[in-house]
Amino acid sequence: MNLTLDPSVADGYTSLPQRARVITEHWATANLFCPACTSDFLEPRRPNEPVADYLCPNCAAQYQLKSTSKSFGGSVANSAYQPKMDAIQHGRVPHYAFLRYSSQRWTVTDLFVVPGYFFTPAVIQKRSPLGPMARRRGWAGSNILLRALPLDARVVVVSSGQALPPKDVRSIWSQFAFLGGAKSAKGGWGADALMCVREMQRATGSKEFYLQTFYRAFEARLAALHPENRNVQAKIRQQLQLLRDNGLLQFLSGGRYRVLR
Repeated sequence: MNLTLDPSVADGYTSLPQRARVITEHWATANLFCPACTSDFLEPRRPNEPVADYLCPNCAAQYQLKSTSKSFGGSVANSAYQPKMDAIQHGRVPHYAFLRYSSQRWTVTDLFVVPGYFFTPAVIQKRSPLGPMARRRGWAGSNILLRALPLDARVVVVSSGQALPPKDVRSIWSQFAFLGGAKSAKGGWGADALMCVREMQRATGSKEFYLQTFYRAFEARLAALHPENRNVQAKIRQQLQLLRDNGLLQFLSGGRYRVLR
């Protein structure tokens, strides 16, 4: 992976945001690979494609690129709120590549990818609708709350100016690929269950927890995030079993779980 950007590709642009977009998209077209399969490149979609910026020609995974010369904070502005929530509900959110670059050296300094199945209602914030005098009055955008994502969601590709080998990136990606399956992807249930497990770990300082304790801590929150589900406890059990079946949890006696990784 070549981490050098080519600013000359934006010589015809005067707007700084446009220049940055053209330069980073040019780099991504030449260098991004698919972490979800063995494809060593991604195909750019048509300009202003409403779904995604890039498509994997092998597995059809879709990717959206977000770039900045500053550090990514806890919140990143994104597209319209309601279409985003509809995409989450139907398991259609693309994977997001978050690219940080140096505008002095024109190099990529950091890049991580968040798989689409980690995007749940818990990590999407509705922004205030545009006012009555705006051209798109009433339109409401969204923010991606990076601070709400578990660390498991960030698949690092470049760190501090060093690119990881693609095989290592794909190995890390594969650990949570099951969250994109039918049992957890729609509505983000699997990712939300994992987020709650990680939160309980931090709060208790322990790798073990009881199912009843999990209900008391998270049932109300998960019910609010997934109002379409009428039996939240049963859904929680299903998702914990999914985490168990994929090697993240171990079920012990007496309704007790242990976090394995």
